[in-house]
Amino acid sequence: EDFHYEYTECDSHGGRWRVSVPEPGKCIDGAPNAPVRGKDCSFTCKEGEYLDLEKQECEKCPAGTYSLGGGLRFDDWEKLPSGFTITTEGFQGKFLWHNQGEDVNCSKSTWQPRGSYIAALPGDCTTILVFSTKLVKAGAVQFEYQYTDPDIIFHFMVQNDQCQAAGDDDASQWPKVTEEGQWRKQSVNLKSGMNVIQWRTIGVLSDLSPSKQIPILIRNIEISGVAYTSECTKCRNGTYSSGGNNFCADCPKNTFSHRGEGTCQPCDTAIQYSLPGATKCLIRPACKESDYFEHQTPCENKKTFKTYTWIKPENCNPGLVGSVKLPQSDKPTDCPPCNPGMHLVEDKCEFCPVNMHSDGKEPCTLCPASTSPVYSIDYRWWNTMPPNITSTCLSMTDENCSEQVGWLTNGDHLQTNFGHDENIFIILTLNIDGLRGSTGSVDGKAKVLGQISFMFDLDCEVGQCELVFLSNESGRNSIVSSWQGTTNKQPYVHKIRTNKAVSFTWAFQPADWDTMDPDNIDISEYLNNKARIYSIQVTNTLSGGAVACKACPRGTQKDGCIPCPDGNYIDPKTTKCTPCPSGTVMASGDPWGKQACEKCGVGLKPVHGHHCASDCKITDSNGKTFDFSKLNGLQYVTGTRLFTSSGTTYFHGFNISLCDNKVLPSCVNNVTSLDEEMFNEPSTVSGMICRSTMVPSKDKKTPNSIVSTQPVSIGDHLVQIVSNSSLKSQYIKEGFNSEKINDDIHFYFKSESATAACPNGRETIITLSCDVNEKGQGQLELPPKCSDGTCDGCNFHFMWYSQHACPLCQEKDYEVVNGECKNGEQTIHYYPPKNCLIPFVSKPRKMVQKCSTLPLVVQISIPVAVGVGLLLLVLLVYCWKRNKKLEYRYMKLVETAGGKDGELPAAESCGLDEGEDEDTVH
Repeated sequence: EDFHYEYTECDSHGGRWRVSVPEPGKCIDGAPNAPVRGKDCSFTCKEGEYLDLEKQECEKCPAGTYSLGGGLRFDDWEKLPSGFTITTEGFQGKFLWHNQGEDVNCSKSTWQPRGSYIAALPGDCTTILVFSTKLVKAGAVQFEYQYTDPDIIFHFMVQNDQCQAAGDDDASQWPKVTEEGQWRKQSVNLKSGMNVIQWRTIGVLSDLSPSKQIPILIRNIEISGVAYTSECTKCRNGTYSSGGNNFCADCPKNTFSHRGEGTCQPCDTAIQYSLPGATKCLIRPACKESDYFEHQTPCENKKTFKTYTWIKPENCNPGLVGSVKLPQSDKPTDCPPCNPGMHLVEDKCEFCPVNMHSDGKEPCTLCPASTSPVYSIDYRWWNTMPPNITSTCLSMTDENCSEQVGWLTNGDHLQTNFGHDENIFIILTLNIDGLRGSTGSVDGKAKVLGQISFMFDLDCEVGQCELVFLSNESGRNSIVSSWQGTTNKQPYVHKIRTNKAVSFTWAFQPADWDTMDPDNIDISEYLNNKARIYSIQVTNTLSGGAVACKACPRGTQKDGCIPCPDGNYIDPKTTKCTPCPSGTVMASGDPWGKQACEKCGVGLKPVHGHHCASDCKITDSNGKTFDFSKLNGLQYVTGTRLFTSSGTTYFHGFNISLCDNKVLPSCVNNVTSLDEEMFNEPSTVSGMICRSTMVPSKDKKTPNSIVSTQPVSIGDHLVQIVSNSSLKSQYIKEGFNSEKINDDIHFYFKSESATAACPNGRETIITLSCDVNEKGQGQLELPPKCSDGTCDGCNFHFMWYSQHACPLCQEKDYEVVNGECKNGEQTIHYYPPKNCLIPFVSKPRKMVQKCSTLPLVVQISIPVAVGVGLLLLVLLVYCWKRNKKLEYRYMKLVETAGGKDGELPAAESCGLDEGEDEDTVH
């Protein structure tokens, strides 16, 4: 009786031996039974059976147990099941902006069993859940998971004992992100032999994460293809099996069971109760006000009233002393008016027909000629759930939410009601067909086409309840904003910049289920926490209701007014299309008024009146001209590699376009999934600057393969181009050299997508720094002290050293040096400054001209002396000619003289001879 039977490992003949062995340390010596040839290695029993080694025959599982035959199931996670191991490691953190070089504490960033599932929240670490098994024949592994936080990397992989991918390409998968509370199945085929199954998560992405990360959950792991099972698995607490089954069912409500029981024991319903899957009965307490809820009845005959209903199932005991009574319903009152843009149709509010409008109090009225209705969503009254809005509930367990759980109408507001359900989220979803107008950008921002606003408050009596507001404008549901704890009544406004169909979601949880230990707290206390929404408005929608009609300057068309040409606004006084002022563009989906036109950012120019862009050519305030055309185009740079001691690594890759917004760089998500929808083109994110997370493969078969995941834009649009020396403190903080900061040019980019970590979006600066030694494209560098591109998670900075970042050399910048005159020629040299770029059509670097060997003074003196000599010669000749004439006149007078001696003859004439000057006679 000290011996029991076991099978040996499979031998080369494909068979096994049944041998008799004692328990270790129980006894010594003895005479075991002789070995007997056992079943073939490929033999397995059917589901619900086990192999009796003494008889070597399959027997049905007894009550309170189950079996998969030739498989394994792990659905009990009260503790880590046998065969599983967990490894957790931290990344080197000296390059991470949020670690500041401190050692990473991974004690809480690991896989943790939590009853019906196992959870992982990696934080700044990587944690791996591993299960190794040897299959006797080809089989499969299947598991269910929740993966709602895309800022955590989740990788599922199957390897053989040589650390190589086992099986086909499906052996390495990146499970798809799920919605909140949604459980998704994943399966992979396995080959016979040793299989090492791994679930790996990677954190360290806090710059894009919300205020708190959401853990990854795994449950119901099933593996087929393993060897026989010699005993059946006991049912976990709260479940039962009648025998011969392949699973254990949950006990129904008002019953309970313990581990390995074949039936569920009933509770004494007079004083006790239990929920489905319970492990014990609970005493029915005295009824409290939290055991019922109030709600507004729909309008009937134009009357409505407030009524009260017990929460189902009724777990309280109304007969106990101190129990509250269910209040009587209020008296009927007149129904409130319909919401604006709606009218009453048989006690039900509906949107006005096309081209009609209403304030909600009066019947719908047709819009006048040459006008169009202004469509919007405006919900203020909540007697019934309005169109386009749905309320749902998501549970983190197998149980479905009760019908009473959700957002309930309550007259002037919506209010959450959890009933007795635990570990759930209450979801409110608003679907919009789209917004009017075309998308564009101005001053680096996408045009605002409309907005959604809502009024709300939170009443958290216990703990930190949370309301999360999400939008799928980016292609997937992402958090826009969140609020925790009691919050006073307040409005919230979110700008909408897309004209596509979009949905908005409000998710409320009464407590942080991810971090709570249900064994040490009373969860029911948290179920009284509430969220209320009083109003929801969405402007400029394609559909909905119209409160008023607007004039159409160019007439109407099928879907409304004919829009004004690009770059025009509507003058409210004349209701005519008027061009925007020079240097401005139409930046709004509402073109009414001159204020709708906005100026382009510094260094940008209007393009077609609807967006601003740069041609990569600018002139700064000092008159320096820059031409960055050679740097335009797609650029790629990587951040520092982050790794653990076991070799797990990842890094960030950045795609950049400096000026060109026509062909934007794209960052790709190329992870695969078994779902057919995932075999389409990989999802991409486009922007002038985008970032992807790159995870190199650890598979020895494909050592050079890299997975690109989690693409995000960190610069949707170019905002401005400036020279700004005020960045000196930022240079020093990031480790850049600030000596030439006055000569640097900065390109500012902006991404409007807000996260909880970056509520104002993300900003990226690309600084162009002149370096004549960097030829061609030059060198693009990340901050030395923050080598992942950011020092705070929201602001990114890149330094681009290149000769093409230097200003163009101008005429006045050249230094002129005259060479020596040789053989009648002289070379004149033009030297440009060291920190400027010589244009292609610039002045040649040297010029040759004619010259003389005589000194310049001599060259000047010779023509001067010759000129003076010629002038003197002319004067001499002139004076000689004058003297000759005078001499001739005198001699003539002497010859013709008469009268007394000594007297001159009388003048025959007082006039001058022709040709004589007046001053020649004295």
